[in-house]
Amino acid sequence: MKQSMLGLLKSIVDRLEKKTKYKSESNEFKKDEPTYFLADIDKNINILQSFLCESDDIVFRTFQITTLPSIKAAVVFIESLVDTSELESSVLSPLTLGIGEKSLEERKVLSSDTAALIEKNLININISFYQQAEMAIDEILKGNGILLINGFPKAISIDISKIIGKKHAEPKTEKVVKGPQQGFVEDIATNIAIIRRRIKSPHLAIKALQLGRVSKSEVKVLYLDNIADLSIVEELFRRLKRIDVDGIMGSSMIEEYITDSPVNLFPTTYYTERPDRVQAMLLDGRVAIVYDGTPFVIVIPAIVSDFFTTPEDYYQNYYFSTFNRLLGYFGALILTFLPSIYIAFTTFHQEMIPTRLALSLAGTKAGVPYPAFVEALIMEFSFEALREAGIRLPIHMGQAVSIVGALIIGQAAVEAGLVSPTVVIIVAITAIFSFTMPYNNFSLSLRLIRFINMALAATLGIYGIMTSALIIALSLTSLRSFGVPFMVPFAPLSLQDMKDWVLRFPDWSITKRSPHIVNNNITKKAKNLKPSPSGNERKKEL
Repeated sequence: MKQSMLGLLKSIVDRLEKKTKYKSESNEFKKDEPTYFLADIDKNINILQSFLCESDDIVFRTFQITTLPSIKAAVVFIESLVDTSELESSVLSPLTLGIGEKSLEERKVLSSDTAALIEKNLININISFYQQAEMAIDEILKGNGILLINGFPKAISIDISKIIGKKHAEPKTEKVVKGPQQGFVEDIATNIAIIRRRIKSPHLAIKALQLGRVSKSEVKVLYLDNIADLSIVEELFRRLKRIDVDGIMGSSMIEEYITDSPVNLFPTTYYTERPDRVQAMLLDGRVAIVYDGTPFVIVIPAIVSDFFTTPEDYYQNYYFSTFNRLLGYFGALILTFLPSIYIAFTTFHQEMIPTRLALSLAGTKAGVPYPAFVEALIMEFSFEALREAGIRLPIHMGQAVSIVGALIIGQAAVEAGLVSPTVVIIVAITAIFSFTMPYNNFSLSLRLIRFINMALAATLGIYGIMTSALIIALSLTSLRSFGVPFMVPFAPLSLQDMKDWVLRFPDWSITKRSPHIVNNNITKKAKNLKPSPSGNERKKEL
């Protein structure tokens, strides 16, 4: 009897704990009580500053309205989003020069009648009044200016936003079919405005730096101060400030100075030309570096799965996205090891090849004077030369040279007896799978390693390939990007991160950020967002 009573009490306690936990999770994204403006302008400025993070492009400009006596006023805006000429013509000039030209009696009347002051002097037709600070913050983040006047307990929103329109480029290296066709440009102000319009958050911090003693190039660092690990931000600024050179020619030069392993073959920084990609990575706790004069943005920290993920993964069905990602990882293995496996098997380990296949391979090699290593080396170098030629020639001519040239050279080499048809097939398969990797800078590293593997396979056979695989694994697992393990989520193993970085689970099922990148604010969306048929709502647990 006593045991049954204890069991009943335990079940009741468990239910209460579950209910409390559910309520706390469901209220996780609810806002606090609203904050209202006061009559004191200094207090109102402090209210807005408490909502907005410290960012170099957020401007608090104070001035005196030339009434009698004068009234203190302030205009708050984001420099990258507003039209400064419109600000001058519709706000500052009417309230200073315009009122100063009025008679003394009019200026005395306007000093005591704020409503008349606003109605008669602000010529911008799009004006709104807000008592709540949260609503005023939203207007600032949209690109409007907020005017504060001493003695007036409201914020005045004025439409002075800059129209960007189609002032952007189309991505050339990261094309998508369904997603937005918007890319960064060489102008840093435009790039900052594009990101600002995508992330309308008061926590988006933008810090400006100058690099180069002579060039004085402008660099801006972007991060969400309520999500990003501030120790990573501090380390980034330390590395940027120690760059002491005459000039920086592009963002790739910055990468060389801030990377964790400068002599390692693999990149530990990530670059992209897509604003939606930067938006997603900032929301995951990353830090972006925007350089004036280049359409590419550097993102840190970078991990291996970044180079196998494309923006299009989130614009199509997650089953297809998962298949494409796994195909990319498989393509990396083929690119790195397939030619060396062929060389090792045909040179040292013929007994591991099935008899029929071995006889067929021996027949194709009849009359070829070179060993398998030399054959593969000739074809691989030829293909790499054609690839580079196709990149540097005009686009239409380059495609013809790379495709037709490969076919003609391969066929001619086989007919001349320089290489066997099998080697041509191996090189073609390797080339095809190299294009399954979305980002070229990571595949470049594997393309170089492929030649080292071929040499090891020609000298040590399968043992050389195993040695190379071990060295590659040790090198990758030892890499760090601003303290974050480069091989996350493989090493250390993280099943939670695999849901979005290796596979592609439905977006509503990915509710946490990676604890390897952020150390607070890990929850990024509410739970129980899985859609259900209308009228068939899923019952919530008590």
